[in-house]
Amino acid sequence: MLNRLALCLVTIALFAGLLLAHGDPIMGTVTAVTDNNFTVTDKDNKSVVIMLEKGTKFLMNEKPAKKTDLKVGSRVAIDAHIDSKMKMLAAEEVKIGAAAPAKK
Repeated sequence: MLNRLALCLVTIALFAGLLLAHGDPIMGTVTAVTDNNFTVTDKDNKSVVIMLEKGTKFLMNEKPAKKTDLKVGSRVAIDAHIDSKMKMLAAEEVKIGAAAPAKK
């Protein structure tokens, strides 16, 4: 009985760690796009460069999108991880929203 309880607690702890591993998504406005990466100005007005991988998924209105839908001025929410080889953020999923309103 004690072994089962310990196993359950360890399993719960591992799954909780996996859920929290990614942290909050990066949200902001796209300021530059290249073949291999793009730059976003985040909510703190800092520029963040994010790599694109072959497996990066793009969504627009909760439907599959293409890399070509990623344009300067678009608002995005990005799930990313640190690429240990390149020491940069690498996008796993990019949710593309509407363009930011024009500043007056």
